[in-house]
Amino acid sequence: MIKWEPKYRYEEVADDLRERIASGEFPPRTAIPAIPRIMQQYEIGRNTALRAVYQLAEEGTVVIKRSQGTFVVPPEDRE
Repeated sequence: MIKWEPKYRYEEVADDLRERIASGEFPPRTAIPAIPRIMQQYEIGRNTALRAVYQLAEEGTVVIKRSQGTFVVPPEDRE
């Protein structure tokens, strides 16, 4: 029997953002919503929003550019 393990909220948010990127809602080289907007859309706190975005950055899906935004990395440029 497979045991279901609940996800942390930041993982759920990261999964949703990842799906939105994959669907083309956020095309390559475009910005995803800023942290305050993510907080509002998902009704989460700042740390949860940051952790979700950092997870996407760690896996190479997005790149964070200070004072500019967080941008989708084209699939061919991902490691």
